[in-house]
Amino acid sequence: MEQRQLNFAEKPVQVLTLGELERSYHENLPTGDPVGGIYHFALIQQVLAIFEKRGLTPVVQEIFAAANRDSKRPGVTLLPQLEEQYGERSVEAHLLRRVYANIEIRSDETDELVTCLAVAYHQKGIQLGIGPMVRVCHNQTILGAQDVVSNYTCYGGQSRKDKLSLESVIGRAELWADEYEPYQKIRRERMIALKSAEFTRTDMLQLIGILVEKRILHDTQNEELHLSTPYPLNSSQINETSEQMITLMSHQQPQSYWDAYQQLNTVLKPGRMDIPQVLPQSLALFETMYELIR
Repeated sequence: MEQRQLNFAEKPVQVLTLGELERSYHENLPTGDPVGGIYHFALIQQVLAIFEKRGLTPVVQEIFAAANRDSKRPGVTLLPQLEEQYGERSVEAHLLRRVYANIEIRSDETDELVTCLAVAYHQKGIQLGIGPMVRVCHNQTILGAQDVVSNYTCYGGQSRKDKLSLESVIGRAELWADEYEPYQKIRRERMIALKSAEFTRTDMLQLIGILVEKRILHDTQNEELHLSTPYPLNSSQINETSEQMITLMSHQQPQSYWDAYQQLNTVLKPGRMDIPQVLPQSLALFETMYELIR
């Protein structure tokens, strides 16, 4: 069998299988325990097992591994001594610290949507998120704070500051599986609310202004104005998605808040942005838009 070669210098984000991820180098503490308390592949396997046990048909859809410029613990480290053993740029010779997986829960999928569980594993910690993924545009949606969890502070807000243990993060996945239908009911209600709310040109201009304000207040050095909560979109993301919305509005196509949410959400994906920011920004975007229709 021909060995796969990975070239993160040419393509900083690579798609892997779960088997390939497991074959990559395992990073340990001096004690021999996994850095972060669990290996990336083992975390994904554990989440799969949780939903399988409840008969919910989880399937790994995609796994992304990404390089980044962290000087101390980069997202990807190529180990020459293992290249000698396994081959040039082999999977086994890579230490991967920045991984994002999409797991589809296909028990109640439709032609439009499938429930998707996102697993983010990186140098800062571990994040999980769950919500409907729109098939046509491959958008992962997060429809409330109840659908995200992490073992480090990344979502902001007084009610989300407590740092959770790895066991508590896994426990949230178990809760999502055990209470699958009640959580789905909340998601459906919020999705219907967004779909039922008309999104006009006036709404668009108001939303763009809010997005710009949130980005400015997050990035400002003025301590009186600074907000620590994640912004929904950064400057380049606002520019790109605003142009798309303005173009659609110019064609006078009827729009709902759900439509607008999906247009904005197209940029919030691994491969298009930094992996640790995907879930926090997805949540911030939903909360910003949902607040406008409540």
